[in-house]
Amino acid sequence: MNLKRLLKFRLTRKQKRRLVAFVVLALFLAGGFWLYKNLPHSGGKRLPAFHGAPKITFVIDDIGFHDKYKNQLAALGSNVTYAILPLLPYSRYFAHLSEKTHAEVILHMPLDTVHDDMVPGRGLIVNTMTKKDLLEMLARDLDSVPNHIGANNHMGSRGTTDREMMTIILKELKRRHLFFLDSYTTKDSVVPEICRSVGLPVLTRGIFLDNSDTKKDIQTEIKNLKTIAQEKGIAIAIGHYRKNTLEVLAREIPRLRAQGFEIISLKEHLKIQRD
Repeated sequence: MNLKRLLKFRLTRKQKRRLVAFVVLALFLAGGFWLYKNLPHSGGKRLPAFHGAPKITFVIDDIGFHDKYKNQLAALGSNVTYAILPLLPYSRYFAHLSEKTHAEVILHMPLDTVHDDMVPGRGLIVNTMTKKDLLEMLARDLDSVPNHIGANNHMGSRGTTDREMMTIILKELKRRHLFFLDSYTTKDSVVPEICRSVGLPVLTRGIFLDNSDTKKDIQTEIKNLKTIAQEKGIAIAIGHYRKNTLEVLAREIPRLRAQGFEIISLKEHLKIQRD
């Protein structure tokens, strides 16, 4: 076909209908492929529906050793959850501070770690304990942190891989009507699987904010957190009771809200997950 004939070429009405149908089908298939590649998968289970703004939950670990940053923590109000270590000088202080700040409280439960040069601290639960001793230590830990609504693991790269020990712990948390947040210190954690089997509500950490304790690096992790929340609809960030972390959060939480993110509690996170 020469150029002159090409310029004069016209589709018939039937050909136009077929072309439109082909384009619509191609766009539909391309959109379906994009959704398959970009949305989280459930392994055959119904995924939770995340409506509206992307949602972020902040948890502050390692609270209880001292009260140097109590004012910075209190200033964050209910925008953060207090993960309080047991049996420490300020465990009860911060648990009761939550009554004024309306922050949620969880037990930051010390579990065994593969790093033998690191000591998780008082209230440690290990797999060499008898079931009776384990449950007694767990009860002491929980009693030392009033107002708790759940627990997460402090260290625990060895503990959260121990099926027998974690089954005992998680069944007891269920009996007490609590939930568990897996800090996910190891990819080999058996926590989510056991929680599903015993019917205990479970959440999983999305990102650590301050593996590096510099404001620049914490800020970088905030950017990564935003990306996760935008992609998945919801995300949990864990930081630590440190001056730089608390100061960055004081600055960034209002900015996140202004950018369209919603800051929610662990309880709200659980409700969305259940729905």
